[in-house]
Formats: sequence, C-alpha cells, structure tokens
Amino acid sequence: MIGTRFRAILGLAATRLRHDRTRTVLAVLGVTLAVLSTTLLGSVGVGVVETGQQKFDSADRDLWISGGPTRIAPGTLGGFQGGIPDAHSIGTNISRLESVSTATPLLFQTVYIGSEPDNLQSIVAVGIPSSGGISITSGSGFADDNSFYNNGQYNGTPSQTLVVGSRLENTQNYSIGDSLHVGGTVLDARQTQYNVTGTSSTFSTFLGTPTVALPLAELQAMTGNQATDRASLITVDVASDASVSVVRERLENTYPQFTIRSNSEQLQTIIGSRIVIVAAGVTLVALAVLSGLVLTTNLLALLVIQEREVLAALQAMGVSRRVATMLIVTQGLCYALLGCMVGIVLTFPLGWALNRVTAELTGFGTLVQISPVVLVAGAGIALIAGVVSTTVAGLRAMAISPLEVLSR
Repeated sequence: MIGTRFRAILGLAATRLRHDRTRTVLAVLGVTLAVLSTTLLGSVGVGVVETGQQKFDSADRDLWISGGPTRIAPGTLGGFQGGIPDAHSIGTNISRLESVSTATPLLFQTVYIGSEPDNLQSIVAVGIPSSGGISITSGSGFADDNSFYNNGQYNGTPSQTLVVGSRLENTQNYSIGDSLHVGGTVLDARQTQYNVTGTSSTFSTFLGTPTVALPLAELQAMTGNQATDRASLITVDVASDASVSVVRERLENTYPQFTIRSNSEQLQTIIGSRIVIVAAGVTLVALAVLSGLVLTTNLLALLVIQEREVLAALQAMGVSRRVATMLIVTQGLCYALLGCMVGIVLTFPLGWALNRVTAELTGFGTLVQISPVVLVAGAGIALIAGVVSTTVAGLRAMAISPLEVLSR
C-alpha cells in the first residue's frame, strides 16, 4: 500500500515536471547555479593551496628568509624593492654553517629584454649567485657571480650570460646561443647584450610568468641594488642530518631583524596577503547559493499558488492533505536532484575550461582541482535547496482550504 502510494506520487510529480517545462528548467537552473558556484570556486580554492604547496615543495628549500614584504616601487629601476641588504655576505655566512647545505640569495626585478633593440618587453628577472641552484633543462647555465661581484666592488668582468625560462623560450623561440638585449631601462637594454647559455623551467613554473635568470651581482648592478647588495629572499636548504627547527631557531637568534619561515608558513603568508580575493570568492559562493535557494523556493511557492485549484480538487476527491503535500515535496526534491546531477556533470568540463584560461593568464594550469570533498559540498548545497524549497512549498500546500478555493 505504501509502495503503491509512493509510486503514484512519483508518477504525478513526473507528470507535473513535464507539464510546465519552463518552470522545471528554471528551478533546475537555480539549483545548478548554486552547485556549480560551490564546486568550481571550491576547486579553485583547493587548487591554489595545492599548486602553491607543490611549487614550494619543488623549490627544494626548507627555510625562507625575508626582510619584509617585497614591495612594488614605481619609478625605480627593477620596479621592486628588495628587503635584505648585504645579501652576499649573509648568504655566505649561513652557507658555512655545518647544518646548512646551501643558502641562496634571490633578487626579483623587472627588466627589458628582446632580440631586437627596438622590440623589447618587460619581464621578471631572477638574480641568483649561480645557475647551480636551479634545474637546467638544456645548456650549461652560468658560473657564480664572484668575478663581477669582486668582494662588493661590483667592478669585475660581467659574464653577460643568462638562462631563459621555459615560458619565454616557448613564446619567443629563444634558444641557446641567441644574443638578447637586456637592461633595467630601455636605453640600457638597447646598449647591453647577453648570451643565452641555458634554459630552465624552475622560475617559470614557480612564478607562473615568463622569466630569465641572471647572475645576482649583475642584476643588482642593472637595477640599482648594488649599493646595498639587496636581495628579495634568501632560501636555505638544511642538511639531511640536521633539524630544520633547530637551524631556524639558530638563524632567528643570529638575524632577529629578518623573518624566517618554513615552506608551509611562506605559502600561508602569500595566501593571507590575498585575503581580499579569498573573501570575494567566499562572497560569490554565498550569493550564488542564496540565489539558487531563493529561485527554487519562489518557483515552488508560485507553483502552489498557480495550481491551488488542482491541489484543492485532489483533496476534495479524497486525497489527503498529507499526500498532496508529499506531491509538492517530491517535486521539489526532483528539482534538487536534477540540478545536482547537472551541476556535478558540468563541473568537469567547466573546470577544464577554467584551467585552460588560467594557464594562459597566469601560467598555472592546475588552479582548478576538483576533489571528492568539493563534489560532496556541491551535492549538499543541492540537498539544502531541495529541503528549504520543499518545506516552504509544503507549508503553503497544507494551508489550502478546498472549500474556499473551489467555491470561487
């Protein structure tokens, strides 16, 4: 008996869904919007964290030393203000510790580069003491910068060699042996040429932008950082038999003026500095979910109003108010189920499309990472939409008085 009644309710609900297809499409669309907003934006959040962690792990560094945030400095050579002075000597002193394998100063600056003096582009350049600290995919790279650094005099012989990042190599077809114009200003770049001696994907992958790597001292001189020997960061690789926490504590005591972070802490700092973007994403999810709930609830409430004569007639024919209410509830749950299915299915192709777009814009092709947790969250949103909307519609249906409606 109960099974027969349930099948009858399902049949009536299916008939009503087919009867007004426009209403069905709008209701399903509302739930789908809420599901997609949850799954896609949630996948972006997961992807940002996972991608950032992967990039930091691939950097193969244990500690990150900074002298404060790297700030944009408009109107200056290089465009960025480094935070660590005396980078060469500090890096050397840290490297001499028995518990440290390497300590590498890094300087991030913008430079002008191009194969022709009248066709230059601005890209990020990374200054590093030698190319031995990065993964060289082809070529020989460049030796340490001591010959030009000359114990802080910056008057030695520059190597005038650089390593091209993989993104720049692919977009500009630069190859080993090419001669490129490079400089901190357009005028300097037109007068200065560097030879490409290697290619690497290290910084292109890490920064997600076209890059070149130069000897640190030469980039400092090129961008006006040689007077104070500034660097943006110093990365530290701890010896395999040493404790990272012990080395960190020792460095903090020796250099209290600097901030020393682990891989995970450095990643959290970067994400924390983007808190406005994170908040905007959360707001978009909330608005999308709310709009889906409101749209579905309003449609079901209007359905009760529009078909109150049918519901009243069913009750007058002996159909209990409970069964009539169950019919509305079943119809709402069908909307939620269909919207959930469509939203989950569309998540995958839309996630793939978003990854293609973000790869073009940022260089990171895995910022949208769909996980089971995100899909479950999207399904949960669909369930909430169905429960809320059917509860409102069910209460409206139970309030119908057959005699009052049919007497009109």
